[in-house]
Amino acid sequence: MSKNVLIPALVFIACMARAENKVYAVIDLPPYGCEPSDGVGCINTEITQLIANTIEGKPATIHAFPYPRALHMFESGKSSILVALMNKRLMEQADVIELYSGVFYLVAMEKNVTSKRPTIAYLRGADAQKEIADAVDATPVEVNDYRQIIRMLKANRLDYVIIPGLLYNSEVKAVFNNAHVISEHSLPVVLYVNRQEAQHLGKIRDAVSQLSLNISEQCSQLNPQVCVTSTSQ
Repeated sequence: MSKNVLIPALVFIACMARAENKVYAVIDLPPYGCEPSDGVGCINTEITQLIANTIEGKPATIHAFPYPRALHMFESGKSSILVALMNKRLMEQADVIELYSGVFYLVAMEKNVTSKRPTIAYLRGADAQKEIADAVDATPVEVNDYRQIIRMLKANRLDYVIIPGLLYNSEVKAVFNNAHVISEHSLPVVLYVNRQEAQHLGKIRDAVSQLSLNISEQCSQLNPQVCVTSTSQ
């Protein structure tokens, strides 16, 4: 085979391999996002899977990644969609479709003695959570996942946290007798679509429209401390 034929053939094979290995990212953020599994149902994972299947026209491969990597995959175009909380930076570079609202609590950890400026932890890149945190007179601590918040609580390093309602009841209220909820917030969770995928936007919107009832049913079946939809608010 001549060089002029071999090089295009190798390029074609490499492109096909990349297409076959395409992965859609979901943020590893239980109880919302997690690795696909028959034993665990995370709403963002299921939404991502259904929309990715629509784009591909066949079962697509999705994996859960830590927040920074999932964000990089989306912003670099390696993953054409991402389900996440409202984020001004992402909104400037993507088409946005609202999906549902996540239920979050602002929680205070009462302490007998406070010898330093209090701290408040919330999810990195979640602008709506940052706005809640800004209303509290405390030093902000941004984290990549809620597991980190639980570890910091156990180490007695936080005075306030913003966490999903479900985690408060399962991981905080049940463990820390000095925790109490200050306020409850319904924060919008949206689908970001990379503008490089504009050709798929129409069918993505159609898929989301068809998913609306499915999302509503999922929220009603899940603990109401996880998510709510416009019909259930």
